[in-house]
Amino acid sequence: MVKWLVGVVALVALARPAEACGFWTMHDDEKNRDVGYLINSASISSGDRRIGAIYFDEDTKTGLRSAKDHKIVFDVRKGKLTKYGKPIATIGAGGSVAFGKRVYTIELSNPRIEQSVLPVWDLTVKRGDKVIITSTQASALCAPMHRDPPWTDDQTQDEVRRRVMYYLAWRETGS
Repeated sequence: MVKWLVGVVALVALARPAEACGFWTMHDDEKNRDVGYLINSASISSGDRRIGAIYFDEDTKTGLRSAKDHKIVFDVRKGKLTKYGKPIATIGAGGSVAFGKRVYTIELSNPRIEQSVLPVWDLTVKRGDKVIITSTQASALCAPMHRDPPWTDDQTQDEVRRRVMYYLAWRETGS
């Protein structure tokens, strides 16, 4: 009984959230939706109702991508945002993504480190001059897993931009 109790106490002590774990949200002002990001997924809700989800494959050398039923859904390839391998948007310099004539600009500002390991920014997504999406906690949740060598600023920003682009792709084309 004592060995069992010691084992349980040891497991509980070790089962604290890892430093690499985190959560952040963004709000789609135009659609009145909230998107909550965990390291491997995004949950999309309208009010109290969950209306969608995006699942991420974060273990790729080419960067974060979206997967469902062991198939790649959204990915970035050669300057294009793809859905099931077919281009659906063009990624421009300076953080823009164009779905035909609908061009969104992804802006990251106020960079900082939170919880000693998480790179965090304020996020604004605009279509023209109109603010569509905002967050004060956009984070590269995968970055803490890459400590040796640590990710560059470009790599951490790329992860955040991909998370946002995949939501925009979901928003524009459906899951």
